[in-house]
Amino acid sequence: MEQVVIRRILDFSGVVQGIGFRPTLFRLAREAGFGGWIQNRTGSVRLSLEGPEEEVNRFLARLPDLLPAHARVESITVVSEERIPSGARAGFVIRESHTGDLSDVMIPADLASCRECIRELFDPSDRRYGYAFTTCTLCGPRYTVVKGMPYDRQRTTMDQFPLCPQCMKEYAEPADRRFHAESTACPQCGPSLWMEDSLGKPVHGNPVRQARDFIAKGGIVAVRGIGGFLLSADALNRAAVERLRHRKARPHKPFAVMARDLEVVSRYCLVPPEAAALLQSPEAPIVILDVLPNDTRAPLPLDVITPDTMTLGVMLPTSPLHHLLMKPLQGDDTPAFDLLIMTSGNHLGEPICLSNEEARERLAGIADGFLMHDREIMLRNDDAVCVIRGARPQVWRRARGYAPNPIILKFPLERAVLAMGADMKNTVAVGTGNRVVLSPHNGDLNSPEALDGFAAGVRALSDFLLWTPECVAVDCHPDMQSRRLGEVLARERGIPVVEVQHHHAHAVACLAENGVREGLVLVMDGTGWGLDGTIWGAECLEIRQGAVRRLATFSPVCLPGGEAAIRRPSRQVVGRWVQAGIPLDAASLSRLGITREEAEAWSRQCERQLNSPQTRAAGRLFDSFAAALGLAPREMTYEGQPAIRLEAAARAWNGTALPEIPFAVVEDNGLLSIDWAPAFRLLVEVVPGMRDPGQWAMAFHVAVARAAVEMISYSIANVQDRVVGLSGGVFMNRILCEILTRELTLKGIAVLCHHVTPPGDGCIALGQAVVAGGEGSMKFE
Repeated sequence: MEQVVIRRILDFSGVVQGIGFRPTLFRLAREAGFGGWIQNRTGSVRLSLEGPEEEVNRFLARLPDLLPAHARVESITVVSEERIPSGARAGFVIRESHTGDLSDVMIPADLASCRECIRELFDPSDRRYGYAFTTCTLCGPRYTVVKGMPYDRQRTTMDQFPLCPQCMKEYAEPADRRFHAESTACPQCGPSLWMEDSLGKPVHGNPVRQARDFIAKGGIVAVRGIGGFLLSADALNRAAVERLRHRKARPHKPFAVMARDLEVVSRYCLVPPEAAALLQSPEAPIVILDVLPNDTRAPLPLDVITPDTMTLGVMLPTSPLHHLLMKPLQGDDTPAFDLLIMTSGNHLGEPICLSNEEARERLAGIADGFLMHDREIMLRNDDAVCVIRGARPQVWRRARGYAPNPIILKFPLERAVLAMGADMKNTVAVGTGNRVVLSPHNGDLNSPEALDGFAAGVRALSDFLLWTPECVAVDCHPDMQSRRLGEVLARERGIPVVEVQHHHAHAVACLAENGVREGLVLVMDGTGWGLDGTIWGAECLEIRQGAVRRLATFSPVCLPGGEAAIRRPSRQVVGRWVQAGIPLDAASLSRLGITREEAEAWSRQCERQLNSPQTRAAGRLFDSFAAALGLAPREMTYEGQPAIRLEAAARAWNGTALPEIPFAVVEDNGLLSIDWAPAFRLLVEVVPGMRDPGQWAMAFHVAVARAAVEMISYSIANVQDRVVGLSGGVFMNRILCEILTRELTLKGIAVLCHHVTPPGDGCIALGQAVVAGGEGSMKFE
């Protein structure tokens, strides 16, 4: 019986460009003896297979198991199918890219160097020995170099580096792993490095060797990486780290470190198997790890690297240049480094520097030297940050390796949305159909440079994806910079603005990434525009189609001075005392480090409601308690510092019996409130004789978990739902999460957590997109 020979044309959508998809299918199709072609299109890859129908069916059935590891196929659509004469099929080829289709565009994420490229990097017999821009289809820059779609070399910043004959041969050879590797290059045809001193004058000699020498002698080097500049110093050199802190005006915020390899990491930190796998993954994020006890840990000046906590943000080298900085090549007398500080190349509150000119100007006075290159960076992309939670990675900062990979929704959007996110830990999102694409982490929008970078990122995401938004989603807060730009863009495009309440966005983001449309979510964070005139931040919300109901919260308390009270936590304690009716005695004021005049002025602010907004936020409760225990700094130097110190103290708890910290539960007209005044009345009594702040810090975490269970249990009784999500920056506290998850599980309540988006404000744009792209801004009942 004669075989039926067909030509079947299919479109693959998702993350299918820039990750070796075409070369892989090309090889597989040729090996299977098929005729046809494969082609990059603006938002997809089109495959035409010509062969016996049964063989085509078998090939497509096993194809998902044969694709590159980084491919994310969302859909396979059959465009056409026809019978063809058995002798009509020719060979299989790669067609020139087609740019006419303006839908389904996906931008590939940057990936860490693969093992083969690193092997070549350190092989003296290889022509790419010591070459800092070695890549292939499995690794290297993508998002940060793209200028347009589809993803081809001529639409990246590599277009200024024509391939030499040897590289072109690899690029055109189907059996080579650099077959159609768009960022490939070699020392003969690719980008190059050079070294400059702090005055911008050339430093002669091998640039990597000179940079390593600078660092070994205690210098600080600004290194141009894949997504921007990093500042590097020897992490074991206390003086160098202290100098970097002073120059960056960053007294306490933890520095991330880069370790030479996993064996080095294990000398300093506890590394569970899940963390080891994450560190070595293509995404290669910074992973937050617990450090080893002092008696077993190798020497490391933790008090200057991460002064507030016994955790360390660790990453492995992510690019060839990083590997070359860590380990010497032949002829380099500088020994290998164990750990290098790798922190963002910026001043406080600014985005990381992109261009060489920007770095020379903005990092002058910080860097002793500059390791530059001429491969231009189109878009900023900081290092991602993750932790291991419940044996799974949880993203805390969604950036290199993760963004802009799409979030796939179980329930498609009804209209395309541009979502502007929040002003803290900002990300922007564009959503259409069943996908929401989040930009990489933009940071805090509190400087002109940050706002410029934010605006550029918004334009780039919209332009590259080629999706036309039908509305712009913004936060309800009228003074957010992200909202203001969203309103401008909406006016320019003649489309509506959709307001989404901050904690509503948190809740929906948590549900959406877990494939759930409706349910309960407890949101705990530091701030958010509340609909009742108070600052929200401890809200148990019921999310239903078309409606949101607030079922539980914290009782409001004054925040004397508003933002000033966030910066100086002792102000918040005075606000708590005023609410609880606690007198301002001299001993308590002395322990807080405040004068009676200051305390009385702040008290009057609360009593007269002068610049003293009321807050319900759980984040502010952590600040107040840390200050009352003497753990908070006089002036906060980075967001979340008091809470981080409080968690660190709880981890140092010696296991003694825990006191019970009281709170009051008040129910009024369907809303449960937790009143923390009893806790602060108790603290005033016990703090004078307190011997172990860690004991009370741990007791506080237990109390907050108990209060959360009260809020959730009350809400469940009202809605008969046994699933609850946890969202908000407070749930980056691992002790609280562990206690609360355990208690809820014992009660038979399933817990949904963030994993692919951050619990903090980095998830807001996702929630905004889902709300605005569905039924519009759902109403609070």
